Parts: sequence; structure tokens; C-alpha cells
Amino acid sequence: MSGIFTTIARRFTPFKPMADAIRAGEKFPNFVRRASGMHQVYVSVIAISVALANFIPIDLQRRVVDGAIADKNVRALLMLGGLYLAAILLHAGLKYALIVYQGWLGESVVKTARDQLALVATQRSAREHARSGQTASIIGNEIDYVGGFVGTSISECVVNVTMMISVVSYMIYMQPVIALVSGVSLLPQILLALYMQKDLNTLVERQVVLVRRLGNQAVNSFASHSTKRRAAFRTIRTIFSNRLEFYLLRFGLKTLLNIANAAGSLMVLIVGGYLVIRGQTTIGTVVAFISGFQRLSEPTGELLDFYRAYWQAKVQFRMIVQWVDGNHPSQTGHSSAQPELNR
Repeated sequence: MSGIFTTIARRFTPFKPMADAIRAGEKFPNFVRRASGMHQVYVSVIAISVALANFIPIDLQRRVVDGAIADKNVRALLMLGGLYLAAILLHAGLKYALIVYQGWLGESVVKTARDQLALVATQRSAREHARSGQTASIIGNEIDYVGGFVGTSISECVVNVTMMISVVSYMIYMQPVIALVSGVSLLPQILLALYMQKDLNTLVERQVVLVRRLGNQAVNSFASHSTKRRAAFRTIRTIFSNRLEFYLLRFGLKTLLNIANAAGSLMVLIVGGYLVIRGQTTIGTVVAFISGFQRLSEPTGELLDFYRAYWQAKVQFRMIVQWVDGNHPSQTGHSSAQPELNR
């Protein structure tokens, strides 16, 4: 099976490279737009189709419960089940096409940028050899992350916004009261994520600076003076502490969001159940709303992840541009992150 994918992968070629993929002083949003061009439009069209295909099962669930099952209509049950299966297969196929397109787009940007960064590295004078470890980090992981974000950025945002609009519109149309409960349940998640993002940005920038410094120390220090080796080990220890702080903050936030999601589903169930008891809605509607809330919380979480990934990519892109311009904040000590390194 892997041989088939290998053959297919070799048939892919990157789209036509741009001149100067990374330009001095360029803002990150403009880089995303210029680097991907019209491909972002095409991939966004597929993303909208993915969102709409993911929305179809919500109403089918309601029709199965309130229609086929309530009326004991086996024929309708099988027909709706067939439509449900078709919707699942359609969504899976479109999702796969979207992921492959995003991957091809991101990797094309990475290749183009690496061509430029490799050329910059080879043109640097002999004194730049002391920063060869930093160069490896930039051409390796850093540009990988930035390019990967370009591949998924706009289309992921489009698919999640489309999904949210579709689900919210359906909920308001079917039962405004439960729709209001769902919206209120999601609001704390959004406010919490926005509040904590600044601390995550600081940790990301500090991590980039530390890894660049370690790369330089590993290349130039371990074979020389023991004092320099001790400095490298101190950097390793600081990277460890910084990474753990990032995990504690990021996954602590994710845990709180998961709790908020579970509480939101419970609120929808209680309010919906109360309306069923009062005869103001149906069981099928409540089932559809629970499914709809889950589909609403997922794109909300994805958009928050997009917001976090955007800022991380923006930080790394800014530092790559500084390197292309000949500025080395991790070495000169003038970076805004520098005072944070020894915390």
C-alpha cells in the first residue's frame, strides 16, 4: 500500500517558486497571501464543501428520530440511513482532498523559502560559521512550521467559520432558546483563550531563541573549552523548563476548554429536556442540538488553535526575517525575549 502512495507522491511538483519568498520588513499576513496566491481561493472552496458536508448529518439525525423511528417506518429509516452513510463518505473524501491540497501548498512554500534561506546561508562570510547551528534551526524546524501554517491557515479558518455559521443558523431556526444556551456556553472558552495567548507567545519566542542558541553552542562549544560546554548544558536545562511551562499553560487551557465543552453539552441536554417535558420541542431536536453543539464546539476550538498557531508562526516568521536581514537577536542580546531567558 505504501508503494502506491510513494508513486503518487513523486508525481507531485511544487508550484512555480516566487522570487524572494521572504522579503525584508514584510508583514506576516502579506507573506501568507503572496506565498500561496490563488491556491488559497481554491483550497477554501474545498474547505467550504467540507463544512457543508459535515453539517448534513445533523438534520438527518433529527429526521431519523422524529420521522422514521417515531412513525416506525423501516423504509424511511433505511433511506435516511443510506443518506447518512453517503454524507459520511462525501465528507471523508472531501476532507482527504483538503488535507492533501493543504499539505502540497505548505510544502511548496517551505521548499521555495528553503531555496532562498540556503542561498543566504551560503553567501554569509566566514565569521558566520559561529552561527551555523542557528542556520540549521532556521532552515529546518522554523521554516517548516511557518510554511505549514501557510498551507492550512486560510482554508482551516474558512471551513470552521462556515461550519459555525451553518450550525448556528440551523439552531436558531429550530429552537432559539437552546441556541442561546449553546452560544453562552462557548463564550467563556473564547475569552479564556484570548486572555492566555500573550503568555503563550512569550514562551514560543523564548523557545526559538533558546534552540537557536543551543544549535550554535552544540556546533562550536562542545569540542572546546569546558566553560562553554557548561553554558550549553545550562541552555538545555532552560529549554527543558521553558517547554514544560509551555505544556502546563497550553494543556491547562485545553483541559479548561474540555470542561467547558462538557458543561455546555450538559446545559443543552437539561434545557432541551425541560422543553421536551413542556411539549415545546421534540426529542429528535434535542438529539440534533447535542450533536450540533459538539460540531459547534469543535470549530470553535479549531479557530482558537488557529489563533494560537497564527501568533506562533508570526513570531517565528519575524525572527526568520531578522536573520535574513542579518540581525541575530539570540546572539546580540537585543531581542525582546532576551531578558526572559534566565527566568
